[in-house]
Amino acid sequence: MRPSLRIGMTGVTAGALVCALASCSGSGSDTADGTVTITVSGRPPATDAASVKTFEARVAEFEKANPKIKIRTNEYQYDQQSFQTKVGGGSLETIVRVPLTEMSGLIKRRQIADLTEDFKKLKHSEAFNQVALGAAKGLDGKIYGIPTEEYALGLLYNRDLFQKAGLDPDRPPTTWTEVRAAARAISGKTGATGYAQMTKENTGGWMLTAMAYSFGDSMQEESGGKWVNTFDRSGSGAEKSLDALKLMRWADDSMGRNQLRNMTDVEKDFSAGKIGMTIAGPSTVNHYVQQYKGDPKTVGLAAMPTGGGARRTLAGGTIAVISPRATPEQREAAAKFIDFYYLSTKYDPALAEKDAAAKKKDGAVIGVPTVPFYEPAVAGPVREAVAGQANVPVEHFAVYSEALDASELVVEPSVEAQNVYKALDSAVQAVLTRKDADPAEQLRKAAAQVKSQVERSQH
Repeated sequence: MRPSLRIGMTGVTAGALVCALASCSGSGSDTADGTVTITVSGRPPATDAASVKTFEARVAEFEKANPKIKIRTNEYQYDQQSFQTKVGGGSLETIVRVPLTEMSGLIKRRQIADLTEDFKKLKHSEAFNQVALGAAKGLDGKIYGIPTEEYALGLLYNRDLFQKAGLDPDRPPTTWTEVRAAARAISGKTGATGYAQMTKENTGGWMLTAMAYSFGDSMQEESGGKWVNTFDRSGSGAEKSLDALKLMRWADDSMGRNQLRNMTDVEKDFSAGKIGMTIAGPSTVNHYVQQYKGDPKTVGLAAMPTGGGARRTLAGGTIAVISPRATPEQREAAAKFIDFYYLSTKYDPALAEKDAAAKKKDGAVIGVPTVPFYEPAVAGPVREAVAGQANVPVEHFAVYSEALDASELVVEPSVEAQNVYKALDSAVQAVLTRKDADPAEQLRKAAAQVKSQVERSQH
């Protein structure tokens, strides 16, 4: 649930769209010489001239290297309603990027193509990180998409506040028990908020879900062919998470006074040195440095704390899928484009370094860790190449990077995630603003509030 994943419908007129998409559901070859045409969605909006220029240059580069493949592009970005309309009307683009959370439903409804054989033909496919590939797989073990970007939540912390509190910034907390102790120390010795939790605009439910995963639990489970909420079970990971937050808030007084914050509120206060720790993704480091002009030396990113079991964290991102009407030739061409545009910089050190250098020149933050798409033998040289262009201290994120290789990445709830989060916002807010609020009771209320929505969406 990151702002970069929120997408809407823009671009060409309906008539032009139909024309542009005609090739996507036709025969494999558009001309007698075997030329194949595919439609690629996701072109940057015209208002972002620099990004459009870069995008079109890359498309032209691909076409030059693959003269038998022609690319048509538009600005369409995934949203659930328009995607369903396009699939039903046979007008879906050849390539569309969708959030990880949508994959299980799209696979179940057979609305995207089986890419198992096409994926095998990609460079280094045998070395693809199976953790990163997980969300693209169906229960049948087949591959229905190709990941293009992924993030995993971790513990963001202020290294200066750690030092002032007598804590070692190179040894951040690894469990929620340690987070509690560190929060208490930061609050008591510096006056800053030891630990802050997002609670508004669905972020409360989002963060609670991440915590529940870290306690080894899920928020929904499949039962009788349908997904049902499980976060209100007695002793659930969500309940343990709320119990932990309640202790920090009321027994330790280490969470400050303001308990009604959205993502922007937390980022602002963290960047101002008012918060010692919070749960966030790597992009928050980018915001800290670029948007809020924070000193890169003062920020650290560690692994998601655990509740005592295996290391797990919430992951999000996007996966490129291909229209189920695409011909075999179009599927192969589309997979090649996805590999060229999204994956090559993840397995080719020279390209990765060139890309990082160009982004750094444009003012981007380089050196913040990302989920590796390939096994260490392939991803390692790429990581080193990018680190050579880093403009932030990569050693401050080492704990996070190392944990990614051993962590289970769990996607957001499969059904009505945003409505589940909205209901859970109230539960988190209640526990953090009312000393007498019972976590178990608040979770039961949230489950009752969203139960009909989850059921209705699956009919």
